[in-house]
Amino acid sequence: MKRFYALLIVALFAITPSLMAQSASFYNATRDAEKMIKQMPTENYHRAYFGINNAHINWKDYSHECEIMYPVKSGITFGYLESYHIVKGLPIFVEYGANLQYLFGKEELSELFAGAFGADYYKTSMFALNIPVNVSMRLSFENNTFAVTPYAGLNFRVNISGKQAIEGEEFEQSINLFNGSDDDGAAGDNAFNRIQTGLNYGIAFSYDVYTISVGRVSDISRIANIKELSFKGRMGVTTISVGYAF
Repeated sequence: MKRFYALLIVALFAITPSLMAQSASFYNATRDAEKMIKQMPTENYHRAYFGINNAHINWKDYSHECEIMYPVKSGITFGYLESYHIVKGLPIFVEYGANLQYLFGKEELSELFAGAFGADYYKTSMFALNIPVNVSMRLSFENNTFAVTPYAGLNFRVNISGKQAIEGEEFEQSINLFNGSDDDGAAGDNAFNRIQTGLNYGIAFSYDVYTISVGRVSDISRIANIKELSFKGRMGVTTISVGYAF
C-alpha cells in the first residue's frame, strides 16, 4: 500500500506542471477571446431583406388527411430589421422589425384519393405580417467587414388573409380560412386562428453591406384548433434570405 501511495505522489508531481501549463494556456485563451469580443464594434445595424420559405403545418392527428386538405409548402418574405445595442462593452443587441410573408401550396390527388375526397386538388394560400423580437450577438472581424450574428427570440404572426381552394371535375369552392362567420365562403367553425406566437432562431453572415441569413420559426400556439374534427396544427417556417444594410 505504501508503494502505491508513493507511485501516486510521483505521478501527481509528474503531471502537475503539464496541468498547470494547460490551465494557464486556457486562461490566456479565454482572456484573449474576452478582450477581442469587448473590442468588437457595437454600432446599431439595420437591413432590408428578401427571403424564400419552406413551410409546413405540423398536425397532431390525421396528419395525412390534413396535409392533403391544407397544403402549405413554400413562400416568399419581404422584411426590415433594426437593432439596438443593450450591453455595454459587449456586441449584444435586441433585434426587432417586421416582414410580410406569402405562403402557398398545392396537393394534387391521385385517382383513388380524388374519389375519396371528392376533389382533384386542394390549394392553400396565406398572407401574414410577422413581428420578430430577438436577442443577438454580432461577432465582427476584419475591421467590421465580416460579421457572424446568431440570434434567438420570439415571433408574432398576424394572418391577414388565407384561402383554401378545392376543385373537382364538377365543382369549385373557395373558403376563407380565417373567417369564422356563417357567411358564404367562410370557414365557420373550421376557421384557423389569426394570431400565433413562435420561437425564432437562426444565424446571419454579413460581408460589408450584404447579408445571408438562415432562420426558423417554430410556432408555440396553434394555427389550427378545429375541435369538431380534431384537427390541431402548428406552423413551422424555415427562411433563407439575402439582405442589404443601408
